[in-house]
Amino acid sequence: MDILSGCWQYYDPGSIASTLKKMYSAFKALPHISYNCKTIEFVGFGHLVSGTISSVNNAPLYLSGERLLFAAQGRVDNIDKLTKDLGAEFKNSSGSTLLLQAYIKWGKDCVHYLRGDWNIVVFNCNTEELFIAQSPTGYTSIYYYQDNTGFYFSSSIKGILQLPNYSKQLNETHFMRQLTLWDRNRCEKDTFYNNIFSLPLAHSLTVKNRRLSIERYWQPQNIAKRTYKNKQDYADKMTELLTTAIKVRLCSHKPVASTLSGGLDSSTVSYIAAELLKSQQKKLATFSHVPLFTSDTARDIEKKKSILDETPLIEEVVRASGNIRPTLLNSSGYSVLNGLKDFLHIYDAPIHGASNAFWFLDIYKQSKEAGIGVMLTGEGGNGSISFAGARYMLPPNLSGFLHSPLWFMRNHIIKPVAKSLFADYISKRSYNRNDLKKYALNIFAQPFMLEKCNIGATIPENTQSLKLNSRDINQDKELFLHLYNTRSLVGAACGHYYGIELRDPTVDQDVMEYFFSIPNEVFFDDRHNNRMLVKRMMRGKIPDSVLFEKRKGLQSADIAYRVKAQSDEITAAIDTINRSAAANHYINTTELAKTWLSYSKESYIQPYQMQRLLKALQFALFLQINFD
Repeated sequence: MDILSGCWQYYDPGSIASTLKKMYSAFKALPHISYNCKTIEFVGFGHLVSGTISSVNNAPLYLSGERLLFAAQGRVDNIDKLTKDLGAEFKNSSGSTLLLQAYIKWGKDCVHYLRGDWNIVVFNCNTEELFIAQSPTGYTSIYYYQDNTGFYFSSSIKGILQLPNYSKQLNETHFMRQLTLWDRNRCEKDTFYNNIFSLPLAHSLTVKNRRLSIERYWQPQNIAKRTYKNKQDYADKMTELLTTAIKVRLCSHKPVASTLSGGLDSSTVSYIAAELLKSQQKKLATFSHVPLFTSDTARDIEKKKSILDETPLIEEVVRASGNIRPTLLNSSGYSVLNGLKDFLHIYDAPIHGASNAFWFLDIYKQSKEAGIGVMLTGEGGNGSISFAGARYMLPPNLSGFLHSPLWFMRNHIIKPVAKSLFADYISKRSYNRNDLKKYALNIFAQPFMLEKCNIGATIPENTQSLKLNSRDINQDKELFLHLYNTRSLVGAACGHYYGIELRDPTVDQDVMEYFFSIPNEVFFDDRHNNRMLVKRMMRGKIPDSVLFEKRKGLQSADIAYRVKAQSDEITAAIDTINRSAAANHYINTTELAKTWLSYSKESYIQPYQMQRLLKALQFALFLQINFD
């Protein structure tokens, strides 16, 4: 994936070239085929070309007539529609040219005419205005920083951290919110570093007169609702849209692969992609993570409620397709600790799912070595095709009553009456006993930092976000879009590092707009079983044993066994953070060390417990590496 970078120097245009060079030095070791830059007056743009997309221009452009400095990166999916609107002369133009012409024709409103995963950056010398826009969905990223010397941006946060005028400081409130998951979406622009921000998906940014303004230009929650005769019609339309989304994402001059877990989303994406590739006489390569300690997981008590080894489900999808070439990875040569550290190097920040870091990166590493240029994912499926829906919002019906009379009485009679009479009391009680509070107080955070950041002590101002009396399903859908911002940033960073472009058709803009337009009832059958949209879509294609498996797959199911087998590495890492002043200030490393010692002696550790410890360890390592 390409990287854009640039600066607007308010006082010293002579330093633009050296600033761009400094930013480029931060990511010049990443895979790329060229780097070009262009400066005009007080502004300069840089463009690192990865080569994963064949139809990109190699350099920022200056249009002397319009006095515009322009740069873009990404993929344009609606080329036919754009060329029809822009003119036949642009029929065979590159993606960057189409993005440029769209801006020339529509100005800032061009964002409403584009489909795909893209970023555009424009400086208008006539109005002295900088405009940056990011696609509504996908694995893209823009970071920015502003001080009294100028405004700076980069697709990679490494470019900002490398600036000579930026002094690295921890954003401790954001750090604590991400560590504890407490109100972590309060400010989606924040990063782990003070004064460095990320532009959220579906937003544009304007700098004029040194004042910065941000606008959200895509509002899918306002899309008009649609009504079809029966639920299968909704499934057929979603199948059509998803197939189109996958088809455009298969366009690449490098081999395309897909992740495949055996779950609903990745199985659906992989199956449809494999079907589309049949016409090209190509097989779809898929990459899956499977347990290393299979005998241990076979005896694990967690198997009663979760699938600990999805290999059988993966194999069923492969057989049903007949056009998939699977690669099953158990990551035997890649330690959990190395995964934690490598992720910090790649993403420059810790992640919530720390126990997944090692296999996550192993898939990218192995696919890169296999020559893969594009990796399809289904990360956004639970916010579109396999959305669970809100069962409590379903209208009462006779079938639901006959199937589950107790559930019907509780949810359609008792709860509504209780909420109407005791709304405030129920809201506070529900919040105080929420598992999130327990999580926040048991993630090895220093107590004084919890108090300083007001975490766990009081009910936050956004208690109303619980909306216990809400009947608007779009609030649940909106929450997914906020959560996907982090996935987007992580995916972009991994794509930069491994030279692989990640593409997620389940969050295609047309797919998401359709998703927001369909009613809650579509995700259920008459007996109130959920996730029925994707099950109707893939019935008769993916085996029923996969579609209707009631248990969910457990990621990193053998993590406790892996960590115990690599205990020396973990012990050494914990000793390291025990000696770190920065880590000890925010993380109770003494308690973490005691917990690790007790875990190493116990015969069985729940995956959740190990994930909690590994997350705290990675957050502590982040502090030790960056702030000691």
